[in-house]
Amino acid sequence: MTASELVLPTAGRWLGLVALAAVVGGFALDLLVLPRDAPELTKARRRLRRWVAVAVAVLGVTTAGDLVGRARVMSGGDLSQAMAALPAVLTRTHFGTIWIARAMALALLAVASASRAAPARAAGFVLSLGIVLTSSLTGHAADRGDSSLSVLVDWLHAVAATAWTGGLFGLVLVARRNHPAWPPALLGVVAQRFSRLAGYCLAAVVASGIYNAWVQMPNLSSLWRTAYGEALVVKICLAAVLAGIGAVNRYRVVPALAVLPEAGARLTRLIAREAAIALVVFGCTAVLAESTPKHHEGHMSHAATAILDHPSHLLRRR
Repeated sequence: MTASELVLPTAGRWLGLVALAAVVGGFALDLLVLPRDAPELTKARRRLRRWVAVAVAVLGVTTAGDLVGRARVMSGGDLSQAMAALPAVLTRTHFGTIWIARAMALALLAVASASRAAPARAAGFVLSLGIVLTSSLTGHAADRGDSSLSVLVDWLHAVAATAWTGGLFGLVLVARRNHPAWPPALLGVVAQRFSRLAGYCLAAVVASGIYNAWVQMPNLSSLWRTAYGEALVVKICLAAVLAGIGAVNRYRVVPALAVLPEAGARLTRLIAREAAIALVVFGCTAVLAESTPKHHEGHMSHAATAILDHPSHLLRRR
């Protein structure tokens, strides 16, 4: 596959990741961070619900595009051949089984995201975590089996990363556009709660990321000898920058909210910068998802030979 042929799938993957983060992070922000008894947050919650609903719609589009893309790869042909192969891909492949489950979860999630009721929002959060699992079950981690430790760790990594970064997206939406500004005490409570959540997520991301890198990269030199390794290095560096800005917020800006009026404006600016960096991090993640880890190169070359010799192999698990 040429570089130009990777651009569209990678862009679609990036958009899907951002949408998934917006959904998971939006629910996490609503259920775990924003105080339930603060009337000042009524408009913010309304905006957040709309934001999550739009993200669910975008996720539905990218999920459909992923199905067509996988069918095109499996059929080895153009778009018309991919469309003709869709029924077989859906009914005779591992990817198709997982995709159907994802589509059903998305349909339920669309209903839950439009509801104001707390139980429906909680159900939506659980459904979003299930959708994250479908990504792990159709990615590199599932090469070792659906019930493997790799899938579990990859899912935990994705949940922590999307809750953290998606929460940043939601905070930018509800905090920067809030007029009049939230009272300093309320902003302090929200910032402290999110900082605590982000800290837990960061610990999970680091621990699971180390495991994933160990599984996918057979040796250290793969970090600079493969496109997968180079994208991983960039992602790690950007994640470190995110963690650094988060530390400044947690230990310097948030404590100053009660005494410095300008601290609130600084906090929202730093959160916006974190969100912008997170968008680039998801770009690196999309490149990783569309690349072949060094650990799998031998497996992929054998699979390619089998596909050329036996086209029906395309309808088995990819």
